[in-house]
Amino acid sequence: MLSSAQKPFHGHTDVSQLDAIGRLMALKCQLGISRDGFDDLLTIFGSLLPAGHNLPRNLYEAQKLLRALKMPYEQIHTCPNGCILFRKDHADAKYCPKCKSSRYLEVDSGDVQKRQLEIPVKIIRYLPFIPRIQRFYMIEESAKQMTWHKEGK
Repeated sequence: MLSSAQKPFHGHTDVSQLDAIGRLMALKCQLGISRDGFDDLLTIFGSLLPAGHNLPRNLYEAQKLLRALKMPYEQIHTCPNGCILFRKDHADAKYCPKCKSSRYLEVDSGDVQKRQLEIPVKIIRYLPFIPRIQRFYMIEESAKQMTWHKEGK
């Protein structure tokens, strides 16, 4: 990760490989570009750049470089209407106790009854507190700002 942060994107720029990939991934998320669309975009950019560039060939290679930066998170199933979280007391529930909506996607099984798939309707991603604080202290400037109360500044 450190080498891709210091390695220039290509010989005629100061932009690092990590910065370029980060910008492209942010664009992918903002515009909702599909995996195939992103791969095609990387192919076009790769053909326009000078020989010897460090642009990944596809989304998989880009994600491999960014994997070390990802924060750990917990996926928590939630009611589609936002009533409850399906955890602790409700971890095994299949329907919301308040509004009676299904936790999982339902499909018609041919008869009157609907069958639940194992695909949750709505998921939230929770970033645990301890890893977030550890990330703040990894950067020297933010670590100084977070300890101002102890140092009296």
